[in-house]
Amino acid sequence: MEKYVLSKTIAIVLGALTIIATLGYGFLFLLGTSLGQALHSNIDTLATNKLTLLILISLLIVGVITGAGSFGLNWNVWRIVYCGFCLVLGICLLVTFFISMGAIGSTFEFMILCISMMYFWMGYLVKKKK
Repeated sequence: MEKYVLSKTIAIVLGALTIIATLGYGFLFLLGTSLGQALHSNIDTLATNKLTLLILISLLIVGVITGAGSFGLNWNVWRIVYCGFCLVLGICLLVTFFISMGAIGSTFEFMILCISMMYFWMGYLVKKKK
């Protein structure tokens, strides 16, 4: 059996979910912003818009690295970098889960926790070469 089959499958699914969620959130953000401007009910949020768009672009890049990066796991250096990338992302999402407790609803908090655990699991599978 080929090495990293399970890691590649999880990475592709997780990367696709990250990209889809980011595009969905970006669409809703731009829709809400444009409706606020059209109805003249929007206060000046130029700095907030730039920060939100920067976060969306960062999440898109993370999704692409997660999905496409799994195909370079046969190289030793990339495997170490990718394992570290997965573990750092898992830690960041776990911290985000604890920060957002009670703020965004239990469904979204549970989703953040599950994605964090999937990144930890993917880092473990890459380390074990499965």
